[in-house]
Amino acid sequence: MILRNINTTVKTFRLYPRFICSSTRIYLTENLSVATYKPENVEKDKYKKWEQKDLFKAEIPSDKPPFSMILPPPNVTGKLHLGHALACTIQDVIVRRNRSMGFNVLWLPGTDHAGIATQVCFCCGVVEKYLQTKKNLNRIEIGREKFINEVWKWKETHGNTICEQLKMLGCSLDWSRQVFTMDPKHTHAVNTAFIKLFENGLIYRKKALVNWCNKLKSTVSDIEVENLTLNGPTEIAVYGYDKTVKFGQLYSFAYKIFDSNEEVVVSTTMPETMLGDTAIAVNPQDERYKHLIGKRAIHPFRNTTIPVIADDFVDMKFGTGAVKITPAHSKVDYTIAKKHHLPLLQVIGENGLTLNTGKYDNIKKYNCRDIIVRDLERHGLFKSVVPHEMTLPVCSRTGDVIEYLPKEQWFLSCSQMNRKASELVKSGHLKIEPEKFIKNWENWTNDDRDWCISRQLWWGHRIPAYKCTAEQNLIWVAAKDAESAKLKASKYLRTFPDDINVERDTDVLDTWFSSGIYPFAALGWPDHYYNEDYKEFYPLDLMATGHDILGFWVHRMVILGTELTGKVPFNKVLLHGIICDSKGRKMSKSRGNVIDPIDVINGISMVKLKEKTEELHKVGVLSKDELNKALAYHKSNFGHTKGIPQCGVDALRFTLLSQDIKSHFVNFDIDMCHANKLFCNKIWQSIKYTQLSFTKLKTIDDIITIDDLTYFDRWILSRLANMVVKFNKAMDSYDFHLATKAIRSLIYNEFCDVYLESTKSGFESENTKLAYAHAHTLSAVLNTSLRCLSPFMIYLTDEVISKIPKFERNIIIDFDDKKKSFFDLPKTEDFEIWKDDDVESKVGKLLRVVNLVRELKGLYSLSNKIKPSIQVATDDETLRKDLKCNEDIVLNLTKCNLLTFDRNDSKDYVTGILDKDTKVNVEIIGKAMESTVSNAKERLRKKIKKLEQHIGQLETKLSNKQYLSDVTEWTKILDEERLQTRKNELDELRRLI
Repeated sequence: MILRNINTTVKTFRLYPRFICSSTRIYLTENLSVATYKPENVEKDKYKKWEQKDLFKAEIPSDKPPFSMILPPPNVTGKLHLGHALACTIQDVIVRRNRSMGFNVLWLPGTDHAGIATQVCFCCGVVEKYLQTKKNLNRIEIGREKFINEVWKWKETHGNTICEQLKMLGCSLDWSRQVFTMDPKHTHAVNTAFIKLFENGLIYRKKALVNWCNKLKSTVSDIEVENLTLNGPTEIAVYGYDKTVKFGQLYSFAYKIFDSNEEVVVSTTMPETMLGDTAIAVNPQDERYKHLIGKRAIHPFRNTTIPVIADDFVDMKFGTGAVKITPAHSKVDYTIAKKHHLPLLQVIGENGLTLNTGKYDNIKKYNCRDIIVRDLERHGLFKSVVPHEMTLPVCSRTGDVIEYLPKEQWFLSCSQMNRKASELVKSGHLKIEPEKFIKNWENWTNDDRDWCISRQLWWGHRIPAYKCTAEQNLIWVAAKDAESAKLKASKYLRTFPDDINVERDTDVLDTWFSSGIYPFAALGWPDHYYNEDYKEFYPLDLMATGHDILGFWVHRMVILGTELTGKVPFNKVLLHGIICDSKGRKMSKSRGNVIDPIDVINGISMVKLKEKTEELHKVGVLSKDELNKALAYHKSNFGHTKGIPQCGVDALRFTLLSQDIKSHFVNFDIDMCHANKLFCNKIWQSIKYTQLSFTKLKTIDDIITIDDLTYFDRWILSRLANMVVKFNKAMDSYDFHLATKAIRSLIYNEFCDVYLESTKSGFESENTKLAYAHAHTLSAVLNTSLRCLSPFMIYLTDEVISKIPKFERNIIIDFDDKKKSFFDLPKTEDFEIWKDDDVESKVGKLLRVVNLVRELKGLYSLSNKIKPSIQVATDDETLRKDLKCNEDIVLNLTKCNLLTFDRNDSKDYVTGILDKDTKVNVEIIGKAMESTVSNAKERLRKKIKKLEQHIGQLETKLSNKQYLSDVTEWTKILDEERLQTRKNELDELRRLI
């Protein structure tokens, strides 16, 4: 039977204070099938059964309150990575909890067409890579139409991989509403959005400086540009070049002043762009150059002159204090040029060759660099080349160096929409959590730069814009088709539609544009007046995603959503950290530290891991350098375990959420994940123990009351109530690491390690009431704690909760199949009756005695096979009484054979201090006792000395004035926490001397 309320037993205690149970029969459930927990058995076929029962399908109509989220759509070309696993587990835990609380939950799945990722041939372009590998063709050779057909074929065959992997991870998505961003409905929404924004004057076409990737032959968005920091001369492989190109150098050369013997020396990291210089800029306050402002300098290769201008942006202390202005190939220079009305002279083309330069035309850019330097030397103008720190813009998709080129593109005006988006957060209509990211939001919404939304790709949403011409007149219009375009254009061209020639733009929209309308388009917009999903679930209740795309996606969803629907697309944003390895380094191919979550779930040997990695290199996903780094990382991190051990889905999910997801970075440790698999087995064994214990219960005619609960029964129920409080508080604030810590601490450290051990003598005794009290408590604690665990460990809890033995009074009639697998989560108020601070304090002190005995035994290498006696010298009469009453349990927990309160001088003891009232002595048994004690104390003194030195260093650091003024408040807090932790460790060690 499935329990509807995990606190049924507890409610029985509360509603019927005299009784725990009467002499009703016990319900023994089906035993666990195997001796130990095996994730492959537990997880097998469960998701299919859930799907068959429509457990994740949102209901319309429904009398339940709605709760809606969307899954940030992963690339259709992609596979599950740990970043996906983190994001999806966070969202799944949230939606599962809301279902258990009675909400009608819609968690909408979808996949993104991933224009660049599909087309590019470097690392993510699976389709073009497939064509090259299998057919020895590239997209240019087969043409646009055939290439797009190939993409659709690939999508139909392989595009569901990521969805199947999400199901493996247990994501409880409503697959009946699945969306693909190239579906006709979504394409209709994209076209409608573009046309509306165009007609509202927010989309326009102009020539401006854009990020250009030669390998893609397309503009790319800012998010697809990585700024590579170079500390000096660095050789880098560049697309289209046989040899590496050296970056990280500063070139200085002179411009002669016209009608003067003077010259101005400028410095640049890109000397080849001097062919497009249109000015020299100096600071108006710079005394060295004031007399030159307004004069002209001779361009050595263009047979012309360029002006010397004054602008405050010039740093007088950098280089010579004079800078060359190349508006067509520098974003900073482009801004300066607009301010000073300088011409735009493009000298590098979209194919990476020079142009408009006379004798230098049609030369590869970096080859031209060498020629220009030589020619400057020949003219006596070249001054020096020196090492220089710089940032190099690189396309994150292809690895190619980004060019800045002037190009006619489509732009979305953002200023007006940004002001609305900023006000939404200030007014509280849109909440961002954690609040530390509000400052980032302000930065994005204060940025007045317009968004370049066009891309020169083939796969994507083709821009619904038409170039309409009639005789010498030209106009661009946005329309759903050519006929509509002619009709619209005729009003401006003052001619008949049939006399107009139309040509649709060949560019496609930036993928972020179609993703930006996703929250409402996926729910039926623009036909939302007839769509029940839109009416019921929009706006969304929550958007959960990584903080790294706050500006690139969340911001764009908000500005487009408010503009097109008149509503903020979601009420709250939860931003989580970026996945990192166990050492806190961001996972990336360049570091070689990427871990495949499927390998964590299923396990993989070193041999198979090497073969898999080498195959990724073979098909072009990894470069040779990345391959070597990956193999080295695998050897150093997984060599000791001979690969990645099998952990299963539940351990992976639990581990991912054991870190603070609201931190900037979320570390993942394989060893911790494997430890959590062992935690699963601990739970498995506790269920088996409970099942076995229930079989030992004898028929009873007496009534069992609350008064029959033992000291440890009341303690574990109080600890359970404490855990439920922490759990609910943590879940409300998305502090999942605190929720998992509270659950693990209760189940592992208190329930399994202490309480289960305390019940063994009770089940073996002749005291039937005692055994029944234990049985009820076991059932209640397991039900409650595992229902708390159920959003995290979905497969294990589904398997074992129904197998926890229970009593007739605990049975609730099964509900229908649709709701059967959802477990109600515990409510804090239902457990308040069991909170007992006095019992917790008493048992806490008793357990401190137990732990001190264990520490002493460990320090002095006393095996559990050797059972010494314990002597407790205490003035605390309550502790003395508690130890006496629970002597069997204390001896069982400490693996000792005798507990006394009077010292036996004939025995040899080592001592530990519990507090000012209590000392604990443990008998030393065995040969060479004196040597054992001496060696152990020496080791302890060394640890204490080392810890004292570390504490001293931290205290000195924290009192340093420069430290206090330079570091962030967050760093100070972390260092202070580190100091307090070390002090606590020192106190613990000193007890043992």
